[in-house]
Amino acid sequence: MASLNTLRTRGGIIISIVIGIALIAFLMGDFVPQSCSSTTVGTINGHKVGYEEYYFESEHYQLLAQTMYNRDALSLEESDVARNNAWQSLIAKYAYRPGFRKLGLSNSEAEQADMVNGQYLSPIIMGNFANPQNGLYDPAMLSTFVMQLDYDFSGRLRAVWEYMVEQMNDQRSASKFYTLVQKGIYVTDLEVEAGLVATNTEYNITVAGKDYSSVPDSLVTVTMSDIKQYYNEHKGRYRQQPSREIEYVVFDLLPSNADYDEAERYITTIATEFAEAENPMQYALLNSQTPPSQMYLTENEVDGPIAAALFNNPDGMYGPELVGDSYTIARLGDVKMAPETLGARHILLPYTERALADSLAGLIRQGEDFELLALQYSQDPSAQMNGGDLGEFNPEYMVPEFSNPLMDARVGEVIVLETGYGIHIVELTHKAPLVRRAQVATIRYKVDPSSATQQEIYAQASKFYNSASGSYDNFKKAATEEALAKRVARIRNTDRTVSGLEDSRELVRWAFENKKGQVSDVKEIGNSYVIAALTEVRSDEYAKPEDVVDQIRPIVVKQKKADLILKDLAGSTLAEAASSIGADPREVSGVSFNPFVIDGIGVEPRLIGAVSAATPNHLAKPVKGDMGIYLFQVDSVVTDDDATPESERIRIDASSEAYLDQRLEQALSEAAKIKDNRVRYF
Repeated sequence: MASLNTLRTRGGIIISIVIGIALIAFLMGDFVPQSCSSTTVGTINGHKVGYEEYYFESEHYQLLAQTMYNRDALSLEESDVARNNAWQSLIAKYAYRPGFRKLGLSNSEAEQADMVNGQYLSPIIMGNFANPQNGLYDPAMLSTFVMQLDYDFSGRLRAVWEYMVEQMNDQRSASKFYTLVQKGIYVTDLEVEAGLVATNTEYNITVAGKDYSSVPDSLVTVTMSDIKQYYNEHKGRYRQQPSREIEYVVFDLLPSNADYDEAERYITTIATEFAEAENPMQYALLNSQTPPSQMYLTENEVDGPIAAALFNNPDGMYGPELVGDSYTIARLGDVKMAPETLGARHILLPYTERALADSLAGLIRQGEDFELLALQYSQDPSAQMNGGDLGEFNPEYMVPEFSNPLMDARVGEVIVLETGYGIHIVELTHKAPLVRRAQVATIRYKVDPSSATQQEIYAQASKFYNSASGSYDNFKKAATEEALAKRVARIRNTDRTVSGLEDSRELVRWAFENKKGQVSDVKEIGNSYVIAALTEVRSDEYAKPEDVVDQIRPIVVKQKKADLILKDLAGSTLAEAASSIGADPREVSGVSFNPFVIDGIGVEPRLIGAVSAATPNHLAKPVKGDMGIYLFQVDSVVTDDDATPESERIRIDASSEAYLDQRLEQALSEAAKIKDNRVRYF
């Protein structure tokens, strides 16, 4: 209800904000050295980020996240998001902001004030203080939040505000830089002229082709020397991110038949006691593995089979019912008649304003305008939008301190009450007819593997480890002998889990701390025991030729097959040349750059490029395509004027901007030479 609550609901938006555009690394200023732990978790633009520096930055961002989400602790996924945001903040500190300053793209105090409350508002401000009903920026929400900073003795709200201001400045500076680069893009007259020719021209050709697949592989020999030669000529294609490859086997911790039998005996006893319990809800609270909801629900709000079993038979019981590996038993607890929905409007005040609350309640009872009073006094931003009207709501979804007093109130009655948000002056505006609501006392019991079962499965995993330890060869042999399926995973240095294995951070860390060929000990991951072998280590900036043989070999095979086909090529006319390689000429019309496809052949960029440059009615040079060797001649050229110089200039300019969006951040990140080794420690 309060501004803080509104902000918390937008925590995910705030926390997920990252700088959209990077700066060119070679424009970065020198960093200021600082003492840090001898353990380096990464390098950013030449600055070594120590363990302590990153740790304290991560703690700061996790505290911010806790404030946003209103949590005392974060989930593993939320912690990972906070840690990644901390890393992004360090990238901004050591790479982006020095470049902003060097280029003169920093923001003056006047400009910062304008971003918050001026003509050119920051999207950070507009996005986080927007009316949830219409999505439009609401300055009253911002004002309310800023006012609360003086009453926030914990300092957490101020930390959130400072974070938003930091992001606001980074976003504005990055936007200036993007505009600077964008304005440097210019479409020349020569580009427009070439574009018009490509767009307005079609070619009718006669073409003959021989696919590489028609040449037997046995005629081609590819040596490691060939692989390395191609690699050296195209090394840039094989830039890689640090990663590891593992093979692993899984021993699932699943309940045995004996565990299911024991669970059935236990749940039968529980069901007998539950059926006789005088207070079903109290019994469920004491015996259910998952605490039951104590909300009062209508029949339509309860799971279908449970509702059907209980609402027409108040003394009956549902279950025990086993679905998957969980038992469910349910009974009706307390039953009461209550309205299905309520409607109200309220004015929210701080706890210290009890006297003001009583005074305002008195004025409203005497006929004063509720909306005007809400607009003047309420601390809830909804007062600025709709006079504090909360609309109609299910009373069970409000805090009990708010909804319970309204259950007994009359429509039009004004009452004063307190909740965890503050003091409320509330007028009841709507009360639906009474319906039967009930607490459904539910006991849930999951069948878990017993200690004996766990020990048995662990013994199986240990036996495998004893056979597999020492080398990857031992691992493969043991997996084969025990008929265990090996799973394969590639882990990048930015991953925190192995795909398909929850809570597998420990296994990821092990993979980056060990050498190729090593076998892990038995690791308990989720509901499984896992043993892994490290099969590949990739730490260099470029993949080694030996690691990309499977990628390069098919390309070299095509090249060698092309050479074999060209050796047989003879003849001065298209018909003669086609016959020499066993190909049949055929006519194809409408070849152009748009669409970038040749009818009956497919996508062959080299062939289309050669067609556009060929002299009509002359046999062109053979083309080494992606799928085969092509012989052709252009029979005729057809031109039109569908595209104009103006439309072509617009098209090229739009294409350039799209490329800028895709490539700028990637290129600048690469130039900053960021090395991320956090996976070893976090």
